[in-house]
Amino acid sequence: MHRLIKIRIVRDLEHLQERVCRFLDPRFEANQTAGCFRPAVDFFETPQGLTLRLDLAGVGPDDFSISLAGQELVIRGQRKPPSPQGISRFLLLEIGFGVFERSFNLPIPVDPKGIEARYADGVLEVKLPRKFPQTRNIPVKSPAETD
Repeated sequence: MHRLIKIRIVRDLEHLQERVCRFLDPRFEANQTAGCFRPAVDFFETPQGLTLRLDLAGVGPDDFSISLAGQELVIRGQRKPPSPQGISRFLLLEIGFGVFERSFNLPIPVDPKGIEARYADGVLEVKLPRKFPQTRNIPVKSPAETD
């Protein structure tokens, strides 16, 4: 299957998931859309390692966390709904909000000490450097040396 078709199918499924989430959310009311938010992500490999970019516009730097457990990277957070102060009614409310969690299985070993995360202009960028195998020479002892 062509790579572009696969990407399109995944986007369509994610879009469908958001719509179902909005429909089934218990806070759904006639004049309000539901709180459902799943940030878009770009995840790619470079010669240096892996790079992940999340679209977190409207999310404060203190409103999300990043953790690594083994080969799984997890990003959790919350985009808060707009303040109702000064708003008499919404005419259109398409920007999603709510609690989110995205997890990613890392396809290559990464160096946890070298991970860097930057948040600017509403985009979180996480760089995960490739972990290269360490080499070392192992001396071989003769039976006389082991005693």
